Amino acid sequence: MGKVKVKRKYNITGYLFILPALLFFLIYILYPIFFVGWSSVFEWSTLKNMKFVGFDNFIRVFQDEVFWKAMKNSLIWIVTTVPIQAAIGFFLAYIIEDRLKSGRGFFRTAFFLPVATSVSVVAIVWGKMLQPYQGIITHYLSEIGIKGQINILGMPATAIFGCIIANIWEWTGWSMIMYVAGISQISEDMKEAAKIDGATRWKEIRYIYLPALASTHKSLLMLGVIGSLQTFGLIYTMTGGGPNHASEMPGTYIFQTGFTNQQMGYASALSMVTLLFALVLTVIQVKGLGAGDFMKKEEG
Repeated sequence: MGKVKVKRKYNITGYLFILPALLFFLIYILYPIFFVGWSSVFEWSTLKNMKFVGFDNFIRVFQDEVFWKAMKNSLIWIVTTVPIQAAIGFFLAYIIEDRLKSGRGFFRTAFFLPVATSVSVVAIVWGKMLQPYQGIITHYLSEIGIKGQINILGMPATAIFGCIIANIWEWTGWSMIMYVAGISQISEDMKEAAKIDGATRWKEIRYIYLPALASTHKSLLMLGVIGSLQTFGLIYTMTGGGPNHASEMPGTYIFQTGFTNQQMGYASALSMVTLLFALVLTVIQVKGLGAGDFMKKEEG
């Protein structure tokens, strides 16, 4: 018997629907990554003036104290903002969804509003609030007995934490919405069974809500780590990475190196090392915790 030829039917309409997303990925994500990787082995300020230097830029990265200070600040950012935002977001979602009898839509919108606000606006407002003399936060600190000049954003020991406070205020609403979505997936029968058994609110949270929201915890951890490494606008507007690089982040340092100091090749090398660091963290999270699909339903 001869071989039977199988004709494949191609859905042209389906390919046309995914074409815009595919082009966007190729042009704005994949191509820039390859270009930055290629340009990282050159010393250049313009594309017409490129000098091949091999891996000299990468050697310089690992000897750069400012870059490693920026990476240290990223780790501080991750271990402070991610758990605090998640904890506050969870309790806000729990109170709104499970304890409020009315006004849920209003409070969801109110707490989510900072997420929808421009990062520049958030940075300017918090920068004004943290000013040493006219700032409202400084005023209340002096009211409770902390006297003298309190320049949170101007002191190396506290600058990064002033930015962290602003970031937590801005993004806690996102964690809340994630938990609202997760809480909506918890079975009402499970909640009723806990109440019948006489479970206290704390036990209800500990043994029902927290375990049932495990995938949401994982999603927030993954998004928080990636988002921390991408932090730029808030830091650049509030402190510019100062004073003396005390609040420097990889994004701000790469920007200043490439566009202010005109060292595009070295900035490309910094970008590639940051990208590899982010990929390693992401792989560790996916392997250790799973993908964390917060909308995943129980398998029946």
